[in-house]
Amino acid sequence: MEKLCVIRIRSSVKKSASIGAVIKNLDLHKLYSCVLLDNSPSNLGMIKKAESVLTYGEINNETLKKLLLKRARLSNRKKYEWQDAQLDETVQGLLSGNSSLEDAKIKRVFNLHPPIKGFERRGKKTPYSSKGVFGYRGANINDLLERMI
Repeated sequence: MEKLCVIRIRSSVKKSASIGAVIKNLDLHKLYSCVLLDNSPSNLGMIKKAESVLTYGEINNETLKKLLLKRARLSNRKKYEWQDAQLDETVQGLLSGNSSLEDAKIKRVFNLHPPIKGFERRGKKTPYSSKGVFGYRGANINDLLERMI
């Protein structure tokens, strides 16, 4: 099963209460925080409801490996120490749906930096389909993630 990478881009101030509820359910409390979700209809419904403050797309193998290597944290905020074969095994398990981050005792939320060289030309107030930032990106989420890791 494909994994979706969901990143909070904008604040939910002056947005509806339903958007705030979705942000809370996804644990995206801070700007530039990221969560990995299964590509299921229920998750897509939540994401669509808060699409004006989120960007999302399908994450690939190499980007997921970099994300886990640099940003994986234990529940007590300590950096996760990876063994050589353990990283590849965890990535394959996550992408196939056989394992989860909770099995490896890794926090669900990854805190990222703002992107190097900034966002797209039109800024945060325009959807990605109009050369902005928020909304569905597809495979282009990997380029943004690499600049934010």
